[in-house]
Amino acid sequence: MKISGLMATEGIGGYYWRDQEAIARGAERDGFLYRGTPLTPGFTSIIQVSSTVLLTAQADDGREIHGDCATVNHAFRSGRQQAPIAAELIAQAEGPLSAWLRRWDISSFRAAARQIDEMSIDGHRLHMALRYGMSQILLQCVAADRRLTMAEVLAAEYGLALASKPCDLLGSCGGNWYENIDKAILRELPYFPQTAMVRLDQLDALPEYAGWISKRVQEIGAPGFFPTLHYDLHGLLSERVGEDLDAAVSYLKRVEDASGPYPVLFEDPLDAGAREPQVRLMGRLRDALQRSGSRIRLIADEWCNTREDVAYFVEEGCCDLIQIKMPDLGGVDNTVEACMSCKDGGVGVYLGGSCNETDISARVAAHVALAVQPVEFLGKPGLGLDEGVMIVTNEMARTIRSYSERQGLAP
Repeated sequence: MKISGLMATEGIGGYYWRDQEAIARGAERDGFLYRGTPLTPGFTSIIQVSSTVLLTAQADDGREIHGDCATVNHAFRSGRQQAPIAAELIAQAEGPLSAWLRRWDISSFRAAARQIDEMSIDGHRLHMALRYGMSQILLQCVAADRRLTMAEVLAAEYGLALASKPCDLLGSCGGNWYENIDKAILRELPYFPQTAMVRLDQLDALPEYAGWISKRVQEIGAPGFFPTLHYDLHGLLSERVGEDLDAAVSYLKRVEDASGPYPVLFEDPLDAGAREPQVRLMGRLRDALQRSGSRIRLIADEWCNTREDVAYFVEEGCCDLIQIKMPDLGGVDNTVEACMSCKDGGVGVYLGGSCNETDISARVAAHVALAVQPVEFLGKPGLGLDEGVMIVTNEMARTIRSYSERQGLAP
């Protein structure tokens, strides 16, 4: 198979870009929106519709292969790149990248993805969103050429074992604190709610909410259903306690105690404002929790945006899991290598991304999950829970059925 050209057009993400900094600092809520001035560079309003660039590679046999240049919901903060300008990405895709694809021999995903990762145009490295979309194209092209699934290509090129069953999912319940919990329980999702904690008043409500979730699981959950409760604070607790670890531990243990018998994960309770201080602060918090007798496990996300960042967090041993936030890593190859780095270092993998991704990027992520076998895998895109869970669950199921006989796995 050869690629005859690359088309690009502007599209939309699965959610919105949200200026978390402005919201955390007290922007006044107005329905779904917020009043006030954005604080994060790249925002024109605190909540704004996100854009993405949709890539379509044209094969010489008439097939079209798609990749989406998605970005994350809490965009352009914690060391992430600024907002991509769609017109610039489109020009680069249909110009130099299209020419590069026409010369590509489709022999190796890993080698081609590394070239895209290192490529620069006019002296500037490709935006992470463009690298993300291009790597999806590359992976699907190699899979199509070899007549395999994307998961099989990754397993073969990185020496990984394929999953024999779908990976454990994290259901993101978003701002719907109650109805989506019932959905997660009915679907028996092993991890939830990953609730959108964006305002200080939500910190006050969280202990009671955790108690309600615990009670609700026992009221309507299937016999033996025993989920892990995953909360993402986006560093919000720092707005309340600063770096007072005693106060932080006291608050987190209140939530843990309210959660009853269920294990608790906290993603980024505190935010130190830069990578090195974040690693030190998270390590100190983890030690303090262990000394207190807490069983809480910590997940790193903010300031852990690149493959190099992931390696640094792993080396420092400051957390129990790391969210591998796929759009921030750029190429899918970086995601796979970051996951391998975590596993080699004894750190759990939360294969994440964003509610702001697309159906295409979510399906590619499902193949990555089957190859790297994370502790938990985010159902995406969107915050309605059902849609994202459906997309990645069905993609994993059909993929496993496709490769199970070829790989000698029990169906």
